[in-house]
Amino acid sequence: MAGFHGQQDFHRRHAHRQWGPPPAPPHYGGFSGYALPPPYLSTLMPPAPSPPPSTPRLGTEIVTLLLRTQIEYYFSEDNLARNVHLKMQMDEEGWVSVHTIASFPRVKRLTNDVVLILRSLQPSPTVEVEDGKMRRRGTWKKWLIRR
Repeated sequence: MAGFHGQQDFHRRHAHRQWGPPPAPPHYGGFSGYALPPPYLSTLMPPAPSPPPSTPRLGTEIVTLLLRTQIEYYFSEDNLARNVHLKMQMDEEGWVSVHTIASFPRVKRLTNDVVLILRSLQPSPTVEVEDGKMRRRGTWKKWLIRR
């Protein structure tokens, strides 16, 4: 087998060939070519203020009804029968913090205003509210997880 030098020779002769299209150049965004503002701007500009609680785009009455309906579902018999995560959030008296409920994706899409969330539950026959917490009305003991 004259002229055969093995795999190393093959790779040396074909190393310049690339498989597939060439890689795309990096994108830095904007016209300035920076992905982030230049470092010196952080010393010239004050930090951006934190956003206020989101104001619902829908009317407050509609958001209130949607919040109450969603949270009543969370505390419904059907949901509590299989929702271990929510039951793990309950304290020894069945209370769940409004901040925990406000972090749930479907509630978060409606608002991040905990006062509005608590106010929406005042007329609820399913959920009771007290001191920034909520629990299933009446049968809360049934859903406690013994730890």
